[in-house]
Amino acid sequence: MLILFATLLFMMIGSFQAVQNWYEWTLFLSIFGVISLTFLKAIKKDQLPKETQRTALLEAIHEGAILIDGSGDVLEINHLAKKSLGLETLHSLFDIKEHSPLLRACMKAAKNAVEKGQVSTINFPLNQERKTSIDVVAKPLKRTGTFLILLCDRSFHHQMEQVGKDFVANASHELRTPITIIKGFAETMRDLPEMSEAMFDDFVEKIVRNCSRMESLVKNLLTLNDLDYLPKAKLQECDLVGLLDNCVHTLLSVHHDVEVETLHNSDIITVEGDPDLLELAFMNILENGVKYSRSPAKLGIKIEELPNEVNLTISDQGIGIPSSDIDHVFDRFYTVNKSHSRKLGGAGLGLSIVKGIIKKHDAVISVSSQENKGTSFLINFQKEALPTP
Repeated sequence: MLILFATLLFMMIGSFQAVQNWYEWTLFLSIFGVISLTFLKAIKKDQLPKETQRTALLEAIHEGAILIDGSGDVLEINHLAKKSLGLETLHSLFDIKEHSPLLRACMKAAKNAVEKGQVSTINFPLNQERKTSIDVVAKPLKRTGTFLILLCDRSFHHQMEQVGKDFVANASHELRTPITIIKGFAETMRDLPEMSEAMFDDFVEKIVRNCSRMESLVKNLLTLNDLDYLPKAKLQECDLVGLLDNCVHTLLSVHHDVEVETLHNSDIITVEGDPDLLELAFMNILENGVKYSRSPAKLGIKIEELPNEVNLTISDQGIGIPSSDIDHVFDRFYTVNKSHSRKLGGAGLGLSIVKGIIKKHDAVISVSSQENKGTSFLINFQKEALPTP
């Protein structure tokens, strides 16, 4: 670069002697200025410390990262690695007097990579009960003669694996029960062709009820699957007052003795939403309120419009939820009272569907409850900020 610039400068000086008028003089200075500026920029780029480039690269990695040479000396370490290891500084990975188990795993993986010249991976468990772990991966960078150690958090991966296993196990269990019942009654009807009409009607009623339970379970499973992969709902203006009035009428057509009190601070309160999905969510909450209340069930609906948000509260005076179960009510297949839920045909999917729908609307749902006093669900819708004039 320096030789090129000197050559160009020599040629420019030779040309300078031939400048005869102001126009050529101005052109000469302009060309000389452009070449000089380009040269200075190139010099500045070439002089950027390699350490600075390495630091920027490692900090851009979304995992803990340590760069070492063949003797274990630390060339760079990013802040995520320092945080994971609980260290402020680290000078050498092979010469450590006191070190944590995780740092020992880093040292072991690094030595394997240095000695064998290939990628070395060690899984380090963080918490056995919660099944959280970190993969320590040491990879040789052959062109530079250095080695990169990555601390990859595998906790989310293990959690997703466990969620999948639990989902399959719970779905199989919930389907197995009605299938077993249907099979049992069908075989009895086949083996006892001369049963009484009353017994026949009782068996048929139980078969139909369990078929309905399976149908409801499969429908809910498909709904949950759709919510997982559905893009954000195509939103439109929805009047919550009118929408909840429709839900109440539907509920009363099935449960005639239910008492519902509705309060709202405006006749029309609108939010951006998908009316069909919101109605499904609200009906799930209202029907839960009826299921888990002593007859006649008493429900309350309060819609409050504020300058920047809309709050919807749906409450009941039912059996309530124990404090130990509050954090799990939105989990799939989770039921507070399993015997009561199974008797009513519930599989613990309703509130999971509710949470999925509310999440699709960028809203937040929370629950508060006291045993034998009732439960309240609060849904908070944020209004979109208006553009500043």
